[in-house]
Amino acid sequence: MGEKAMEQLVAEREVGGPFKSLDDFADRIEPRLLNRRQLESLAAAGAFDGVHADRAGVHAAAETILSVASSAAEARESGQGGLFGDVETPHADVRIPPHQTWSTADRMAQEKDAFGFYFSAHPVDRYRHLAEARGAKSYGAICAEPVAEGGRATGVMAAMVEDVRWRETKRGARYAAATFSDSSGQFQASCFDEDACKAIEDMAREGDCALLMVELDRLPGEETPRVTVRGVEPFRQLANSSRMELVVDVSDAAAIGTLAQLLARAKGGRSEVFLRAPVGGGKAARLFLGDDYLIGADQVDSIATIAGLRIGSFERMEAKADGYRARNRRSGLRLVAG
Repeated sequence: MGEKAMEQLVAEREVGGPFKSLDDFADRIEPRLLNRRQLESLAAAGAFDGVHADRAGVHAAAETILSVASSAAEARESGQGGLFGDVETPHADVRIPPHQTWSTADRMAQEKDAFGFYFSAHPVDRYRHLAEARGAKSYGAICAEPVAEGGRATGVMAAMVEDVRWRETKRGARYAAATFSDSSGQFQASCFDEDACKAIEDMAREGDCALLMVELDRLPGEETPRVTVRGVEPFRQLANSSRMELVVDVSDAAAIGTLAQLLARAKGGRSEVFLRAPVGGGKAARLFLGDDYLIGADQVDSIATIAGLRIGSFERMEAKADGYRARNRRSGLRLVAG
Protein backbone atom coordinates (compact mmCIF):
# COMPACT_ATOMS: atom_id res chain seq x y z
CA MET A 1 0.00 0.00 0.00
CA GLY A 2 1.48 3.36 -1.03
CA GLU A 3 2.32 5.76 1.78
CA LYS A 4 0.62 8.76 0.12
CA ALA A 5 -2.53 6.75 -0.56
CA MET A 6 -2.65 5.56 3.04
CA GLU A 7 -2.12 9.09 4.37
CA GLN A 8 -4.96 10.39 2.18
CA LEU A 9 -7.35 7.67 3.40
CA VAL A 10 -6.49 8.33 7.05
CA ALA A 11 -6.82 12.10 6.60
CA GLU A 12 -10.20 11.76 4.88
CA ARG A 13 -11.49 9.49 7.63
CA GLU A 14 -10.35 11.93 10.32
CA VAL A 15 -12.05 14.87 8.60
CA GLY A 16 -15.21 13.21 7.30
CA GLY A 17 -15.60 10.41 9.80
CA PRO A 18 -15.59 6.65 9.21
CA PHE A 19 -16.58 5.42 5.77
CA LYS A 20 -20.22 4.31 5.86
CA SER A 21 -20.36 2.16 2.73
CA LEU A 22 -18.46 1.30 -0.43
CA ASP A 23 -20.35 4.11 -2.18
CA ASP A 24 -19.27 6.55 0.52
CA PHE A 25 -15.68 5.33 0.20
CA ALA A 26 -15.71 5.81 -3.57
CA ASP A 27 -17.23 9.29 -3.17
CA ARG A 28 -14.54 10.56 -0.83
CA ILE A 29 -11.21 9.08 -1.93
CA GLU A 30 -8.66 10.51 -4.35
CA PRO A 31 -8.60 7.77 -7.04
CA ARG A 32 -5.34 8.97 -8.61
CA LEU A 33 -3.48 7.84 -5.48
CA LEU A 34 -4.89 4.31 -5.59
CA ASN A 35 -4.69 1.43 -8.02
CA ARG A 36 -6.51 -1.87 -8.35
CA ARG A 37 -3.80 -3.91 -6.63
CA GLN A 38 -3.81 -1.61 -3.60
CA LEU A 39 -7.58 -1.85 -3.25
CA GLU A 40 -7.40 -5.63 -3.56
CA SER A 41 -4.79 -5.71 -0.79
CA LEU A 42 -7.02 -3.60 1.45
CA ALA A 43 -9.93 -5.96 0.81
CA ALA A 44 -7.78 -9.03 1.45
CA ALA A 45 -6.56 -7.53 4.72
CA GLY A 46 -10.13 -6.93 5.91
CA ALA A 47 -9.99 -3.13 5.75
CA PHE A 48 -13.56 -3.03 4.37
CA ASP A 49 -15.05 -5.55 6.79
CA GLY A 50 -16.87 -2.77 8.66
CA VAL A 51 -18.80 -1.65 5.57
CA HIS A 52 -18.98 -4.87 3.54
CA ALA A 53 -18.16 -8.19 5.17
CA ASP A 54 -17.69 -10.15 1.93
CA ARG A 55 -13.97 -9.71 1.31
CA ALA A 56 -14.10 -11.69 -1.93
CA GLY A 57 -16.84 -9.39 -3.23
CA VAL A 58 -14.92 -6.21 -2.44
CA HIS A 59 -11.77 -7.76 -3.93
CA ALA A 60 -13.68 -8.50 -7.15
CA ALA A 61 -15.15 -4.98 -7.19
CA ALA A 62 -11.80 -3.15 -7.03
CA GLU A 63 -12.01 -1.93 -10.64
CA THR A 64 -15.63 -0.84 -10.13
CA ILE A 65 -14.76 1.11 -6.98
CA LEU A 66 -11.98 2.94 -8.82
CA SER A 67 -14.27 3.70 -11.76
CA VAL A 68 -16.98 5.12 -9.48
CA ALA A 69 -14.36 7.09 -7.53
CA SER A 70 -12.97 8.56 -10.76
CA SER A 71 -16.44 9.64 -11.90
CA ALA A 72 -17.14 11.25 -8.53
CA ALA A 73 -13.78 13.07 -8.57
CA GLU A 74 -14.36 14.36 -12.10
CA ALA A 75 -17.81 15.62 -11.12
CA ARG A 76 -16.37 17.47 -8.13
CA GLU A 77 -13.62 19.06 -10.19
CA SER A 78 -16.01 20.17 -12.95
CA GLY A 79 -18.25 21.91 -10.43
CA GLN A 80 -21.22 19.55 -10.78
CA GLY A 81 -21.56 19.49 -7.01
CA GLY A 82 -23.57 22.74 -7.17
CA LEU A 83 -22.64 26.41 -7.01
CA PHE A 84 -22.05 26.29 -3.27
CA GLY A 85 -21.16 22.61 -3.08
CA ASP A 86 -24.51 21.83 -1.44
CA VAL A 87 -25.88 19.52 -4.13
CA GLU A 88 -24.93 15.88 -3.85
CA THR A 89 -22.97 14.66 -6.85
CA PRO A 90 -24.82 11.83 -8.65
CA HIS A 91 -22.81 8.74 -9.36
CA ALA A 92 -23.28 5.08 -10.12
CA ASP A 93 -23.54 2.76 -7.14
CA VAL A 94 -20.72 0.32 -6.48
CA ARG A 95 -22.03 -3.00 -7.75
CA ILE A 96 -20.43 -6.20 -6.51
CA PRO A 97 -19.79 -8.41 -9.57
CA PRO A 98 -20.39 -12.18 -9.60
CA HIS A 99 -17.54 -13.83 -7.76
CA GLN A 100 -16.37 -17.00 -6.06
CA THR A 101 -16.89 -16.89 -2.29
CA TRP A 102 -13.68 -17.27 -0.29
CA SER A 103 -13.41 -20.16 2.12
CA THR A 104 -11.66 -19.66 5.45
CA ALA A 105 -8.51 -21.07 3.85
CA ASP A 106 -8.78 -18.54 1.01
CA ARG A 107 -9.22 -15.66 3.46
CA MET A 108 -6.14 -16.73 5.40
CA ALA A 109 -4.06 -17.06 2.24
CA GLN A 110 -5.12 -13.58 1.14
CA GLU A 111 -4.28 -12.17 4.58
CA LYS A 112 -0.84 -13.75 4.44
CA ASP A 113 -0.27 -12.21 1.03
CA ALA A 114 -1.40 -8.77 2.24
CA PHE A 115 0.17 -8.71 5.72
CA GLY A 116 3.03 -11.16 5.42
CA PHE A 117 1.51 -13.14 8.30
CA TYR A 118 -1.81 -14.68 9.35
CA PHE A 119 -4.05 -12.20 11.14
CA SER A 120 -7.62 -13.32 11.92
CA ALA A 121 -6.91 -17.05 11.92
CA HIS A 122 -4.19 -19.61 11.24
CA PRO A 123 -4.38 -22.64 8.91
CA VAL A 124 -3.89 -25.03 11.81
CA ASP A 125 -7.10 -23.68 13.40
CA ARG A 126 -9.06 -25.56 10.75
CA TYR A 127 -8.02 -28.81 12.42
CA ARG A 128 -8.86 -27.71 15.96
CA HIS A 129 -11.41 -30.51 16.34
CA LEU A 130 -8.73 -33.13 15.66
CA ALA A 131 -6.04 -31.37 17.67
CA GLU A 132 -8.21 -31.07 20.76
CA ALA A 133 -9.22 -34.72 20.53
CA ARG A 134 -5.53 -35.65 20.75
CA GLY A 135 -4.72 -33.20 23.53
CA ALA A 136 -2.49 -31.06 21.30
CA LYS A 137 -1.30 -27.66 22.51
CA SER A 138 0.05 -24.56 20.82
CA TYR A 139 3.70 -23.61 20.97
CA GLY A 140 2.86 -20.74 23.30
CA ALA A 141 0.89 -22.98 25.65
CA ILE A 142 3.47 -25.74 25.75
CA CYS A 143 6.32 -23.28 26.41
CA ALA A 144 4.32 -21.78 29.29
CA GLU A 145 4.42 -25.10 31.10
CA PRO A 146 7.35 -25.37 33.51
CA VAL A 147 10.32 -27.42 32.37
CA ALA A 148 13.13 -27.53 34.89
CA GLU A 149 16.50 -26.21 33.74
CA GLY A 150 18.33 -29.18 32.33
CA GLY A 151 15.04 -31.10 32.35
CA ARG A 152 13.08 -32.82 29.63
CA ALA A 153 9.38 -33.22 28.86
CA THR A 154 7.17 -34.59 26.11
CA GLY A 155 4.03 -33.26 24.51
CA VAL A 156 1.78 -33.07 21.46
CA MET A 157 1.59 -29.95 19.30
CA ALA A 158 -0.47 -28.90 16.29
CA ALA A 159 1.41 -26.78 13.76
CA MET A 160 1.94 -25.90 10.12
CA VAL A 161 5.22 -26.74 8.39
CA GLU A 162 6.60 -23.56 6.79
CA ASP A 163 10.14 -24.53 5.84
CA VAL A 164 12.66 -27.34 6.27
CA ARG A 165 16.39 -27.57 5.68
CA TRP A 166 18.69 -30.52 5.91
CA ARG A 167 21.75 -30.31 8.14
CA GLU A 168 24.42 -32.63 9.46
CA THR A 169 25.51 -33.43 12.98
CA LYS A 170 29.19 -33.43 13.94
CA ARG A 171 29.16 -37.15 13.26
CA GLY A 172 27.80 -36.67 9.75
CA ALA A 173 24.23 -37.79 10.42
CA ARG A 174 21.55 -35.87 8.55
CA TYR A 175 18.66 -34.22 10.35
CA ALA A 176 15.91 -31.76 9.51
CA ALA A 177 15.83 -28.22 10.89
CA ALA A 178 12.27 -27.03 10.36
CA THR A 179 10.26 -23.87 10.85
CA PHE A 180 6.74 -24.38 12.16
CA SER A 181 3.96 -21.98 13.11
CA ASP A 182 0.62 -21.89 14.86
CA SER A 183 -1.71 -19.18 16.14
CA SER A 184 0.79 -18.29 18.88
CA GLY A 185 3.68 -17.67 16.49
CA GLN A 186 6.64 -19.24 14.72
CA PHE A 187 9.09 -21.71 16.23
CA GLN A 188 12.05 -23.82 15.21
CA ALA A 189 12.41 -27.56 15.78
CA SER A 190 14.83 -30.32 14.90
CA CYS A 191 13.97 -33.83 13.76
CA PHE A 192 16.28 -36.84 13.63
CA ASP A 193 13.78 -39.60 12.85
CA GLU A 194 14.12 -40.53 9.18
CA ASP A 195 10.42 -41.18 8.51
CA ALA A 196 9.35 -38.04 10.37
CA CYS A 197 11.95 -35.97 8.49
CA LYS A 198 10.60 -37.22 5.16
CA ALA A 199 7.02 -36.41 6.21
CA ILE A 200 8.02 -32.91 7.30
CA GLU A 201 9.85 -32.32 4.02
CA ASP A 202 6.79 -33.42 2.02
CA MET A 203 4.44 -31.20 4.03
CA ALA A 204 6.71 -28.17 3.71
CA ARG A 205 6.10 -28.14 -0.05
CA GLU A 206 2.39 -27.50 0.46
CA GLY A 207 2.48 -25.76 3.83
CA ASP A 208 0.47 -28.58 5.39
CA CYS A 209 -0.41 -28.97 9.07
CA ALA A 210 0.27 -31.90 11.36
CA LEU A 211 0.25 -33.28 14.87
CA LEU A 212 3.79 -33.27 16.24
CA MET A 213 4.95 -35.61 18.97
CA VAL A 214 7.70 -33.55 20.54
CA GLU A 215 10.38 -33.64 23.20
CA LEU A 216 11.25 -30.43 25.05
CA ASP A 217 14.71 -29.80 26.47
CA ARG A 218 15.51 -26.71 28.48
CA LEU A 219 19.23 -26.11 28.50
CA PRO A 220 20.91 -24.10 31.28
CA GLY A 221 20.58 -20.36 30.65
CA GLU A 222 17.78 -20.68 28.09
CA GLU A 223 14.30 -19.31 28.80
CA THR A 224 12.36 -21.44 26.32
CA PRO A 225 12.83 -25.16 25.70
CA ARG A 226 14.29 -26.56 22.52
CA VAL A 227 11.84 -28.62 20.49
CA THR A 228 12.70 -31.97 18.93
CA VAL A 229 10.11 -33.71 16.76
CA ARG A 230 9.89 -37.45 17.43
CA GLY A 231 6.83 -38.25 15.34
CA VAL A 232 4.48 -36.68 12.80
CA GLU A 233 0.84 -37.31 11.87
CA PRO A 234 -0.37 -35.17 8.93
CA PHE A 235 -3.82 -33.74 9.57
CA ARG A 236 -4.95 -34.63 6.06
CA GLN A 237 -4.47 -38.31 6.85
CA LEU A 238 -6.10 -37.95 10.27
CA ALA A 239 -9.09 -36.18 8.74
CA ASN A 240 -9.56 -38.99 6.22
CA SER A 241 -9.48 -41.68 8.91
CA SER A 242 -11.41 -39.87 11.65
CA ARG A 243 -15.12 -40.34 12.17
CA MET A 244 -16.88 -37.02 12.61
CA GLU A 245 -20.45 -35.89 13.24
CA LEU A 246 -21.61 -32.77 11.40
CA VAL A 247 -24.90 -31.03 12.17
CA VAL A 248 -26.00 -28.40 9.65
CA ASP A 249 -28.72 -25.94 10.65
CA VAL A 250 -30.90 -24.78 7.75
CA SER A 251 -32.93 -21.56 7.71
CA ASP A 252 -33.64 -21.42 3.97
CA ALA A 253 -34.86 -24.51 2.11
CA ALA A 254 -33.37 -23.13 -1.12
CA ALA A 255 -29.91 -23.88 0.28
CA ILE A 256 -30.53 -27.63 0.53
CA GLY A 257 -29.88 -28.22 -3.16
CA THR A 258 -26.44 -26.59 -2.94
CA LEU A 259 -25.68 -28.64 0.18
CA ALA A 260 -26.71 -31.84 -1.61
CA GLN A 261 -24.31 -31.09 -4.47
CA LEU A 262 -21.46 -30.48 -2.05
CA LEU A 263 -22.15 -33.66 -0.06
CA ALA A 264 -22.36 -35.72 -3.26
CA ARG A 265 -18.70 -34.88 -3.81
CA ALA A 266 -17.80 -35.81 -0.23
CA LYS A 267 -18.63 -39.52 -0.33
CA GLY A 268 -16.14 -42.20 0.63
CA GLY A 269 -15.60 -41.62 4.33
CA ARG A 270 -17.08 -42.65 7.67
CA SER A 271 -18.48 -39.38 8.96
CA GLU A 272 -22.16 -38.73 9.69
CA VAL A 273 -24.14 -35.69 8.57
CA PHE A 274 -27.40 -34.36 9.98
CA LEU A 275 -29.69 -31.61 8.73
CA ARG A 276 -31.58 -29.67 11.41
CA ALA A 277 -34.45 -27.23 10.86
CA PRO A 278 -36.80 -25.47 13.31
CA VAL A 279 -40.43 -26.61 13.28
CA GLY A 280 -41.82 -24.36 16.02
CA GLY A 281 -42.52 -24.84 19.69
CA GLY A 282 -38.85 -24.97 20.53
CA LYS A 283 -38.47 -28.14 18.47
CA ALA A 284 -36.31 -28.96 15.48
CA ALA A 285 -36.52 -31.65 12.84
CA ARG A 286 -33.24 -33.53 12.66
CA LEU A 287 -32.70 -35.54 9.49
CA PHE A 288 -29.91 -38.11 9.29
CA LEU A 289 -28.38 -37.87 5.80
CA GLY A 290 -25.89 -40.71 5.96
CA ASP A 291 -22.72 -42.09 7.51
CA ASP A 292 -20.41 -42.48 4.52
CA TYR A 293 -19.11 -38.94 4.10
CA LEU A 294 -15.52 -37.74 4.09
CA ILE A 295 -15.89 -34.55 6.11
CA GLY A 296 -13.01 -32.31 7.06
CA ALA A 297 -12.27 -28.64 7.56
CA ASP A 298 -12.47 -27.89 3.82
CA GLN A 299 -16.01 -29.26 3.54
CA VAL A 300 -17.13 -27.49 6.71
CA ASP A 301 -15.69 -24.20 5.43
CA SER A 302 -17.53 -24.60 2.13
CA ILE A 303 -20.86 -25.37 3.82
CA ALA A 304 -20.45 -22.35 6.11
CA THR A 305 -20.32 -20.04 3.09
CA ILE A 306 -23.72 -21.20 1.76
CA ALA A 307 -26.44 -18.64 2.47
CA GLY A 308 -29.20 -20.18 4.58
CA LEU A 309 -26.94 -22.73 6.26
CA ARG A 310 -25.01 -22.63 9.51
CA ILE A 311 -22.72 -25.17 11.16
CA GLY A 312 -24.56 -26.38 14.25
CA SER A 313 -21.76 -28.62 15.47
CA PHE A 314 -18.77 -30.52 14.14
CA GLU A 315 -17.21 -33.00 16.53
CA ARG A 316 -15.24 -36.19 16.60
CA MET A 317 -17.23 -39.32 17.38
CA GLU A 318 -15.91 -41.39 20.23
CA ALA A 319 -15.79 -45.17 19.93
CA LYS A 320 -17.59 -47.20 22.59
CA ALA A 321 -17.59 -50.86 23.55
CA ASP A 322 -20.52 -51.61 21.22
CA GLY A 323 -19.10 -49.57 18.37
CA TYR A 324 -19.99 -46.03 17.41
CA ARG A 325 -23.25 -44.51 18.54
CA ALA A 326 -25.98 -46.87 17.44
CA ARG A 327 -28.55 -44.06 17.39
CA ASN A 328 -26.98 -42.74 14.21
CA ARG A 329 -26.92 -45.93 12.22
CA ARG A 330 -30.31 -45.61 10.52
CA SER A 331 -31.52 -42.87 8.27
CA GLY A 332 -34.68 -41.15 9.38
CA LEU A 333 -36.37 -38.03 10.65
CA ARG A 334 -36.65 -37.23 14.35
CA LEU A 335 -37.92 -34.29 16.37
CA VAL A 336 -35.36 -33.11 18.89
CA ALA A 337 -35.16 -30.25 21.36
CA GLY A 338 -34.08 -27.13 19.50
